[in-house]
Amino acid sequence: MTSLAIIEHQLPGRLRLRIPTRRGDVSFFQRVVQALSECPEIEEVYATPLTGSILVRHSGSVQAITAAAAERKFFEVGDRPEKARQVPPASSSPLDAAATGLAGLAVFQIARGQVIGHAAENFWNAYGAQRILGRNEIAAGFALFGVFQLLRGELLGSASSLFFYSLIARKLASLDRATVDKPLDSGRLSQ
Repeated sequence: MTSLAIIEHQLPGRLRLRIPTRRGDVSFFQRVVQALSECPEIEEVYATPLTGSILVRHSGSVQAITAAAAERKFFEVGDRPEKARQVPPASSSPLDAAATGLAGLAVFQIARGQVIGHAAENFWNAYGAQRILGRNEIAAGFALFGVFQLLRGELLGSASSLFFYSLIARKLASLDRATVDKPLDSGRLSQ
């Protein structure tokens, strides 16, 4: 079955598509990058399987690009489902509620004088701030907290936290291996 692609934005010579139903499907995006890279009007194709996103730099028409993808049965361009177009109300997701709750607990812990976690936790948070949030300044702050806690001898946290960090690190490593950032013909697949 052909997937539905949504045009996120387009400018002359640049098109960004999102295929939410294929998010995380590395082999699908590798095939798309390879096949679309062969089209003469396409200069470069970049895919990010983690977000289900494809960026196409081209010298042709968007219709020709989407027709080539539909012909190969990769995807067809359509509108966002009506539900997705609506702006969700604040805290509409369980994750939004969890984020609000965690922020409240953080304020509570500050009031109790529990401001900085152990070194391993801070180094893990530094990695997450850089990798997931793309915020180098926050990552640097956490790294400094980690060094501070190392100097104080506060190295390790609970076994459950360290075990969880291990599980997440293994999952991220497997995603890295699956989405190696290397050229595929004239295109590229990224994380």
